[in-house]
This record gives sequence, structure tokens and C-alpha cells, in this order.
Amino acid sequence: MSHLSQLRRRLTAGVTATGTLAVTLALLAGMPYVLWRATGLPWPEHVSSLSEFGQRLTQPVSDPLMTDLLAVVGWVCWAAFAGTVIREICWYTIHLPQLLRNRHAHDEHVAALSVKGSLAALCIGTLVIALISLWRPQTVSAQQPNSPVEARAHIAATAPLIPAPDQQPTTSAAAATASARATTAGLGPAGTGASGEADAVRYIEYTVMEGDTLWDIAHTHMGDALTWPRIYALNKDRIQGNGARLSDPDLITPGWRLTIPIAQRTTPPPPPAPVPEPAPPTPPAPPAETAPAHPTPHQRTGTGHHSDTDHTRAGTDRTEKSVIRTRDTEQGPAAIGLGEASLIGITAAAGLLAARRYWYWHQNRLRDPGEQERPALSPLVDKAAQAAHAATRPPRPQDPDALVTYRTPPQKPRNTETVTIGVRDDAEVPLNELAVPGGCTWAGPGSEGAARALLTGVLTAAERRRPGPARVTAVVPEDVAESLLPGLPAQFTALTQSADTLQAIRAAEQHLIAHARTQDEQDTAPAATGPATTNSTPEADPGTLLLIAAPDAAHTGQLQALAARSRPGTLIVLTLKTPLPGARLWHIADDGTTTHPQAHDQHPNPLRLFHLMPEAGRDITEVLLTAHGQRPRQRRLPTPRLHPTDERPDNPPAPTAETAPTRPYTAETSRPAQNNPVRVHVFGPITLYARDHLDPVGTNLRSEVHEFLALLAAHPTGLLASDIADKLHLDPGSDQNALKNLRRAVRRALRTATGITAPEFILLQGELHKLHPELVETDLADFSRNLKGAFSASGTQEPQNDALSAVSDALAHYRGPFAQGSDYLWADAIREHLATQATDAVLRLAHQAEHNDVSGEQDAVLTLLEHLGILHPDHERLAQHAIRLYQAAGRHDAARHTYTRLQRHLTDLGLTPEPATQALITPRTPSRQTR
Repeated sequence: MSHLSQLRRRLTAGVTATGTLAVTLALLAGMPYVLWRATGLPWPEHVSSLSEFGQRLTQPVSDPLMTDLLAVVGWVCWAAFAGTVIREICWYTIHLPQLLRNRHAHDEHVAALSVKGSLAALCIGTLVIALISLWRPQTVSAQQPNSPVEARAHIAATAPLIPAPDQQPTTSAAAATASARATTAGLGPAGTGASGEADAVRYIEYTVMEGDTLWDIAHTHMGDALTWPRIYALNKDRIQGNGARLSDPDLITPGWRLTIPIAQRTTPPPPPAPVPEPAPPTPPAPPAETAPAHPTPHQRTGTGHHSDTDHTRAGTDRTEKSVIRTRDTEQGPAAIGLGEASLIGITAAAGLLAARRYWYWHQNRLRDPGEQERPALSPLVDKAAQAAHAATRPPRPQDPDALVTYRTPPQKPRNTETVTIGVRDDAEVPLNELAVPGGCTWAGPGSEGAARALLTGVLTAAERRRPGPARVTAVVPEDVAESLLPGLPAQFTALTQSADTLQAIRAAEQHLIAHARTQDEQDTAPAATGPATTNSTPEADPGTLLLIAAPDAAHTGQLQALAARSRPGTLIVLTLKTPLPGARLWHIADDGTTTHPQAHDQHPNPLRLFHLMPEAGRDITEVLLTAHGQRPRQRRLPTPRLHPTDERPDNPPAPTAETAPTRPYTAETSRPAQNNPVRVHVFGPITLYARDHLDPVGTNLRSEVHEFLALLAAHPTGLLASDIADKLHLDPGSDQNALKNLRRAVRRALRTATGITAPEFILLQGELHKLHPELVETDLADFSRNLKGAFSASGTQEPQNDALSAVSDALAHYRGPFAQGSDYLWADAIREHLATQATDAVLRLAHQAEHNDVSGEQDAVLTLLEHLGILHPDHERLAQHAIRLYQAAGRHDAARHTYTRLQRHLTDLGLTPEPATQALITPRTPSRQTR
């Protein structure tokens, strides 16, 4: 904070304190003085008893008596005010420590009082707050620990924004680097003053010690204890090492890491002279490593050897790091908590996001229209997929006119060839951390959960490369795999379960032979056929094999010989619980934190492995199996399904000739009649229409406003403000202002379009938000209402007589998937649910049409099938019914075209049509030719 800002703050606080004190003294001392000078004491003279006082009251009302009564009222009011002032002085005295920590306690206290009692609280509270603001240290320089040892124990990483005079760069390139650092922190040329000084913000990483409070930390490192809310605001969304967050400012746990902003005055260095750089005072680095003279903010410095694979991590194991952070460059978390005791990386979550699309597709393939809707996607998997979705979206550009502030998204996942095992320094650690000669052994209470998460990471990485082959595979003995991820088949994508440990060892040996053969081909191919043939060799690379086993006495020697050949990109040997001779021992705690008992150079920030509880592993396993059209072996068998051509016992009788003809479906290009002033279309692109307007309105609305309206349209009964903020991923500190801005934008646009100014288009009932049912209508509501009327309310799944007309009316609103073209994190489940409702309704009609020989009805159902087939070309059930109806009508070219379209879209997914679908096309052509 600059001296000018400090002086301005103190001047403002002094004026406020002086004014408040003057008003309070005027009310306490001035009022009785005015009453005494104007009316004297209200007690009447010459009254010596109560009887005389009663006689005076029975006398006729006179002007002196009225004056005395008014004086009594005035003295009583003053006495009440004085008593209230005394009460508030006591309250603020008792709650002074709370006011020092949180000034909002004053506002909350005043808001809880009545109007009568709030005047004294407002005066006393304003005076106290002003005095607190005046009470500040004379300097704002950070108070560092007294000794270097204490500083190293408390501060995990520091980074001076501008080099010290004895460490200034000596080249123009280094000067440009220093200038770029200053610009990153908001210290561009415009930020310097006349004296050449600028306000700089330096961020340090502080490790919480026993007995620390935010108040003490702010006082020690920021020079002002009252600035602790800045520390809380910077760290409240940060996932700590134990998986918790800073949700309560009064509760911090030793070992947590907090980001602390430090304001200081810095003077840009003059242009450096080209002189040789003096030798650094610190001990020199080993001769084998040459560190740059001026590392970038994200490079780490220091010495020390921490593992045998430092050459593959490119300096990630260092004891210190230089970090310059601003709010614009703040990175999100690299790990995602699932449930109470499970943690996975953002890279594994990206694999679950890839599997979710196949999960939805196979759900539609496995269910019949008459079957009850299958259980929804696991909440844990859906949470991970949404986090990966947020991480993979393009970054939002900086927009000063944005209506909302979003949460910081998670970090970007690693590439599709990478499997990660844990997180260190807020960054994912790849699998190659385990690729050390001699292998690794995981022991401790968290070893099983970490191994479960590791296998899950291998399987999810294979989903990201689908339909291509996996680059990282795993071989595990069947008994070990059953204890980690039960229910998986023996061969499932990237996982192979061997009958015993010996077979797993043989599989690893065959993998090494394949690697050696591939390497030999790569070495000999250029000499034999030229460099052009080397382009195809990487695809033949077997990739990395992970062997997980529990050593026994019979195979310890073979495992030890195999582990000696572990190296990155080829083979990784990991044993569980029982140490393998020569292997590096990892002790894993319940929360995944690792220690190396055999190592003498422990990393200050230990690696925390991802870990999964059995329940979370089961949820992920079921999603992966369903994404491949399979089910766990231990899953309860469903009830037998009837073939679409089979007769059902509760089928209604076929309509007779006297049945009223049904109206065939025709795709309507014009929008339906509008009853309310505003109509919101959420099927297809989100569009707004005003009554008596042919063209859409609100086309210039921001994307966040469209998302807000679509969310409310999908929940017609309303959503709480907290649910809206969670689904829109609003920043927790500004969600209320964001919702207010969204409501204001909707009100302004719709009032301009409709001319309605009195009511609100979005009803706000407490914290509940909903669209006004008398002002706003949606195509989603019409779609749901028509579908509900198409089938009986008794719960039967068979169509009624007027079902075709009702479904046709519903499909007239279904112009495309929900919020088509929008990349909303919350919309996937709603989109799939509505698509399932539309396809189920048409499939029921198609099933009925195949049993009824009514040409008009079959043509109308074919039109509906074609309409949905264009919107959902990969839906196999729709294609099957369309092919059968086309063939029944003699339109074999149309049937072939439907099959070709389905096959083309399934090929893009790496899938093939079912044998039953293929049989609809291939056998019929020769059978007709023979006739």
C-alpha cells in the first residue's frame, strides 16, 4: 500500500470518527441541555403528594400543562436513548475481538435490531469501526521470521518481483525478462509513478504451523492483521493436501499451504551494464547440471537428488521454486475429490468424460421403449466428467463487461498417452515416476486405494484414445485385480488379468521382446528402405506395460529380474505390500501422502497419490463397462426383455376400420401459436420470441444470459440461488451479484421487446428463481405436456388411440437437442433425458405400427422416425424400426439408406451395428431374388 493511500485511509477514518463522535455527544448531552433550558424539569412545583399530583391532572388542560407533558415525553425518550447507548457500548466492548476479525459483524448486528434500537448501534458501531481503521501499524512491510531456518520452515516458496541490486541482470535479454515479470504483475510502464516507483504484489506460499491463525499470519507477513480476508479470499477454493478446503476462516489445519499477497514499493532497476556476472554466494550446483543464470518464474532452483528418474522429470524434484502469480493467471486444481475419501486427477476425469458419451449410447441400445428408465449416471462420475469438461473448454477471454465471474476451472489434462499417479505442487505427476530400476513397492494403509486409482487411470486413458489402441496397458494377476476392481472381464480394453503371477511375468517378458523387435526395426528400417518408412513405426510401438503383483516366495526372483529392466516408456513393475528386494519402498498413508523410508533426501512437498474407495471404484467400473456394452459379472440379472416383434400379453386390440383416422405428422417450419408475451425455445439453438414479432428478440444477449434462461426453462418449478450458482460454476464470492446482473439483463431485454414494465419476467421468491408462468412460455413445457397426454396416466407403456397425434404435436417442438450448439456443463444429462423421452415415444408408436396394417399410420410413424433419425443418427433402435417399416412398404432403397447412415455414424465412434440390425439388410436381398 503506498503512503498516499495510507494517508487517505487514515484521513477518511479520522473524519468519520470525529463526525460520529460529534453526533453521539450532541444526542447524549445536547438533548437534555435543550430540554432543561426550554422547559426546565418536568416535575410540577408545589406538589408534595400523589393526591395533589392527581388533582393537578384532573384540572382543565392548559398550555403550561401541555408543555410539561411534552417535556416528560422528551426526557423519557432521552433516557431510553441513553440506556440504548449504554447497552450498545457494552455489546461492542464484549464483541471487540470479533469486530477486529470481521467488520461485517457490525452490519449483521445493526440489521438484526429494530428501527428504534438501530440508531444508537449505528452511532456507536460507526465510531468503533472508524477507530479500528485508525489503529494500524506505521509500516506495511512484511515481518519475516528472525532466522533463515525459521523462514525456510514457514515459507514454502518466495519470489522477489525485481532482482536485488547485487543480482541485477547483465544482458539485455535478462532486462527484458525482468520487465516482462513486472508487466505480468500489473507493473507495466503505465504503473510507474513520477519517482520511478510502482506498487508491486508479491505472492508467497506459506505452510500453516501449529497455533497459527489467519489474523497472526496477516499481521506477520502483510504487516496488517486486518487484511486477513485477502488471504481467505485467495485460498478458500484451494484443495489442500488432505483434500479439504478453507471454508471456515477460524479453522485452519497445520500443514495447509496458503497463498499470501504482499504489497510493496519497488523501483525498476536501471539498464544494466554489460559486465560479467559475479559468482553467486550460494554453494555451486553439481558440475553435471548447468542451471540458467536467470530462471523464469516457473523454473525451480536448488540441489539434491530425490529419485533415479530425475532425468525424465526435467527438474521437477527441487527444494524451492520461484512463483509470480496474479489473479488472471491463477491455475485451478489438478485433482478432483470424489466423495469423502477418494481423489482422482483431471487426466483420469478426462477419460471419464470420453467414456460418458459411449455410456449414454449403450444405455439407449440396451433398453427397450417399454422398459423403465435406467439409473442415471453415477454422481461421482458425473462430477468428474463435468470438471474435465470445464478444464477442456477454451479459456474465456478477459471481458470487462462480463455480467458474471466464473470459478477458476481445473488445470488442463495431460495428453492422451499419459497416465498420472498423483499430485505434487499443484501439478499432476506422470506414471514414469514409478519407472525406476528395481521397481517400486507400495505399502501402508493407503496402498490398496492408490493401486485402485492407478488401474482406473490406465483404463480411463484408454477411453481417451478410443477407438485407437491404448498406449499404456496393465497386466495384473486375477486375485489382485479382483481385490482392486472386481467384476471386470479377464480382457478389458487396457487391462489383462492373468491366471497367476507366473503368467503375468511371462506377459511382461513378451512385451519386452516386442519392444526390442520394434527398436530393431526402427534401427534397420532407414538403412534398408530409406527414411520414409519410419513414419509408420510409432504405431507399432507396444507402449508402456504396467505390471502390478503381490510377490510370493516362488516368483520373487523372476519379479526382481524383471523389475531391474524397468524404464520409462517400456516397463514398470509395481509390487503391493510385500517389499521386493532392491525395489524402492513407498509408504502410503490413508490420504495418499507418500514417504520413502529408505531415502535420505525427502522432498519438502511429498507426492500425494490418487486413491479410490471401493464404492467409488465400483461406480467407475460400471460406467466403463456400460460404455463398452458390458455389465459387471456380479450384477443382478435384469428381467428378460421381449423382442420388438414378439406379442405382449397386454397389447391393446388393433384399431378397427371405424377408428378415427389419425393426423399424420408433418414437420412444421413455422413456430407454433404464442400465448404469453415471451416464448423461449430451448430445443435447437436457444432463441427468444416476443408476441406479435416474427423475428427473434434478444439476439444481442450475452451467452451467460442465454444459459441462465435455458437453465430456468429446464426447471419450471424453480431453482434455488445456490443450485444456479453451482450449475453455472459462478465464483462463490460474487454469485449474488452475478445473479442480480443476470436478472437485470433479462428484465431489460424483455421489457424492451414487449413493452411490459410492471411485473418481473423472473419470479424471485426468497432464494427461488423461476420463469413467470403468465409471461414466459417454453417449447420444453409444450413438449412435456403433449408427451404426457400421449400415454395413459396409469403408468402403462402402451399408446392410446390419440397417441400419434399427441406425439406428432410434441415432436413439432423437438427441433433439435436441448441447447444445441451450446457447451454447458450441466446440460448433458438434461439433453439425454429429453432425447430419451422423444425416442421412446416414437419407438412405442413404431412397435404398434409394425403390428397394425394401416398404411396411413405407418407413413406417419415413418415420418417421425426419419425426423428423429436425422437428429440422432447413431440411435440404433430408431434405425431398426425405420428399416422394418420401409421394407414393409416396399421402399428398400430408403431402408438401405437408413442402414448406411447408421453404419457411418457408428464407425466414427469405433462401433458396429448389432447383428440383428445387419440381418435386416443382408438376408433379404438374395431371398427376394430367388423368388
